[in-house]
Amino acid sequence: MEIVQLGLEDIDRVFELSNQLENDCLSFDQFKPCYYEIVSLNNHIIYGVKLDEIVGYIHLRLERQLHHASLVVEVLELIIDDKHRSKHFGKRLLDFAVNYSKSIGASHIELTTNVIRERAHHFYIREGFNQTSLKFVRNIRS
Repeated sequence: MEIVQLGLEDIDRVFELSNQLENDCLSFDQFKPCYYEIVSLNNHIIYGVKLDEIVGYIHLRLERQLHHASLVVEVLELIIDDKHRSKHFGKRLLDFAVNYSKSIGASHIELTTNVIRERAHHFYIREGFNQTSLKFVRNIRS
């Protein structure tokens, strides 16, 4: 098992895993330009757990936040393939993200998780995260 930075060549696998995360069928035509843009940005990084194939990924955004007056790393996505859950791959990716965040001088690492993902909530609490906020979302697509 190794943790590797993902790139353009990993789009198909990241797309498959993203569909598992949302329990949905995302449009590849919409996903592709979004993925290409994210991979090209300096403040977005995607790391994957690789066995014979990528079995999960974590997407990090690095940004300065005024209310923290410092650099903050946000976990935008963390997904492990259904077939590989409960094997500590999520923990390894999260530990990697925490250590990476410390190494670049971030003051916090934050994440948001869907209210229905109770197993994920327990996982994040067990890994030292505290619930400090509520997130409100408004869909503005026509």
